[in-house]
Amino acid sequence: MRKIRFLTPVLWIFVGLLFWWAWRDISLPQLWESLHHFTPLSLGILGIINAAILLLFGSRWWLILRALGYDLPYLSLAKYRLASFGVSYFTPGPQFGGEPLQVYFLHKNHQVPTETALASVSLDKLLEMLANFTFLVFGVMIILWQGLFFDGIRGTVLSFSVGILLLILGYSTLLWMGKTPLTWIWGLLPLNKRDHDSPSLFRQALLGAESQIGAFIRQKPRALFQSSLLSVIIWASLFGEYALALKFLGLETSFINILAIIIFARLAFLTPLPGGLGALEAGQVFAMQALGFDPVLGVSMSLFIRLRDTFFALIGLWLGSVKSHKKNFTEKKYV
Repeated sequence: MRKIRFLTPVLWIFVGLLFWWAWRDISLPQLWESLHHFTPLSLGILGIINAAILLLFGSRWWLILRALGYDLPYLSLAKYRLASFGVSYFTPGPQFGGEPLQVYFLHKNHQVPTETALASVSLDKLLEMLANFTFLVFGVMIILWQGLFFDGIRGTVLSFSVGILLLILGYSTLLWMGKTPLTWIWGLLPLNKRDHDSPSLFRQALLGAESQIGAFIRQKPRALFQSSLLSVIIWASLFGEYALALKFLGLETSFINILAIIIFARLAFLTPLPGGLGALEAGQVFAMQALGFDPVLGVSMSLFIRLRDTFFALIGLWLGSVKSHKKNFTEKKYV
């Protein structure tokens, strides 16, 4: 507990330093002039595209649940996914935290067994992480090959990226073989013996979820392929949306440069900071400067991303609150 209290102010000081570094050479008139490139029409176009991408985020989860025998309303799942994003965005860490909310909504609103709900959410997250790190690894390899960044630490950066990808692939392979790695690790932890029931129940749920994921990977290759294809489509959409936002800002550049800028944006969300706070801003400025562009473009893009993600995260939290209260009210009224 003392360590957490000590780390919290240190973390916020670090965030403040990142913001200072990103904004140190940027004046408000410069930023205002840069943001003026965003017209109401361009913001409207980006808003529609972002809404479509958010709807697309739920497609892989919907497909997984259908393959597991649960044909649920697509829009409901999209709302749950957005609510989960809202929780994850404001939670310290690399975009985790909202998944239990998805499990809760599936179980409470659609009577999906907890183990199946956990399996569907976990498989969706596993495929998402696999797609994210595959994109990052190949992106890092390309920018290393081009000699754009990481001159002194190329080996370290590449080893770390490939190592994370291999870890996810290894975990997936063990599940395909019928193993349950996380359940095994959980069994090794020194848990509180006085409260034995809770750890035991969680272990059973985890075992059931991992077993279902392994069975899905082995028995439903078509659904797995379709889910992986959706991951590619989602990433292509994200890349296109980012390139269009840069174009609206007045920056038309090469595919490699756009890829490099996106890589730094995605790496920011892997830091132990809520929403990549500070890391996104510093990363975008660093990438723009390294590529020879005006750093004000980095601040502008980070501000656009920050406002966009915060807006949708707040909508997600509101949707999650409405869904929870509506369900609780119904239960109190009729039970």
